Amino acid sequence: MDLPVLIVLFVAVAYFTYSSRGRFAYTFGIYLDLPNVIIHECGHALTARLLGGSIQSIKFNVLPSIVKNSGILGLAEIGNRSGLGMFFSLLGGYVSQALFFVVMSYLYLQGLLLWIIPLFLGIYLLTNLLAREKSFWQNLIILIVIGISILIYRNDSSILIRIYQSVDIITISFVVWYMLGLAHQFFIVLLLKNDSHWDGTALATKTYIPTIIWKGLFLLAMGGAYFAPSWLQLLLV
Repeated sequence: MDLPVLIVLFVAVAYFTYSSRGRFAYTFGIYLDLPNVIIHECGHALTARLLGGSIQSIKFNVLPSIVKNSGILGLAEIGNRSGLGMFFSLLGGYVSQALFFVVMSYLYLQGLLLWIIPLFLGIYLLTNLLAREKSFWQNLIILIVIGISILIYRNDSSILIRIYQSVDIITISFVVWYMLGLAHQFFIVLLLKNDSHWDGTALATKTYIPTIIWKGLFLLAMGGAYFAPSWLQLLLV
């Protein structure tokens, strides 16, 4: 994707974030952010698990009324974390969603669109499988989809490729959806006050490094990741 297009979309998301009001805009913002929030919470959970912690559950609220009342779109409940595990787990949210878009951009530029949505679903599935409280039906659906895809690929990969090629618009739409959500998250973090409750203030409490420093690092990670389609294209030439 060309840099001018990325800049125009970035500015458009900024305008939406700062000027939009009302129920429709609030609802649109929730669903715009959803794929990013899923990776964000999975990032918290998997990082904690990697460092010896446990994942109690991972939950997402998709109804605007519930999100408005609770103030939470997604939540990873983690237990038995060491001090180091808690530190990296708190870092894992925004960093994971940024890194995931860099990976998506790389796959997109390499023409490997086939792997983007299965990778996203695989991360979500792995997190749920490692959690003590599992989302049975969601896991079952994802396992069925992945299982069927693997069976088709092993028997005749050309069939699976033709299926994906016929619905390329779905994968490309997902990439754009995630990218715009990443930009929206960038401006939401930019708007957060230093005394609000979020990953940056939690890190400041644990490390005594001011929240503004953590905010700057998260903004740098998300901003750099958003423009990955442009700078990766230069690196891969």
